[in-house]
Amino acid sequence: MKKLGLTIFAVAVLALPLCAQVSTVKVDIPFEFVAGNATVAPGQYDVKFLSGSVVQLTGKDSYYLIANPDDPAGRSDQPKLVFTRFGDQYFLSRIAFASTSRDFAPSRTERELAKSAATRQARQEIVIAMR
Repeated sequence: MKKLGLTIFAVAVLALPLCAQVSTVKVDIPFEFVAGNATVAPGQYDVKFLSGSVVQLTGKDSYYLIANPDDPAGRSDQPKLVFTRFGDQYFLSRIAFASTSRDFAPSRTERELAKSAATRQARQEIVIAMR
């Protein structure tokens, strides 16, 4: 039993440096947008991939978003946020770094706008580079 406890402790201690290697990237977003179920104000945000599929946006407020699993095809040498735009509404759809790319499921409003014949033609993809 002591050996098992010591093994679990050793694994936890060795895993700590891996958890600490989370990179943060800054981005200025000039428009209000929807991320998950939250409406996010324009401003400067720190973007950080946390464990699993969790992404943290930190600005005036913090938002924790659940993303789809890594999509190697969406990775980018230049870190970027990708938004889908319908008229004057923006929806966060992807965050891409060189090491990972995460897509976000469309919100109910975004799905409804995508189904509408009038907005299908007005759909645009907006890309913002991060630093």
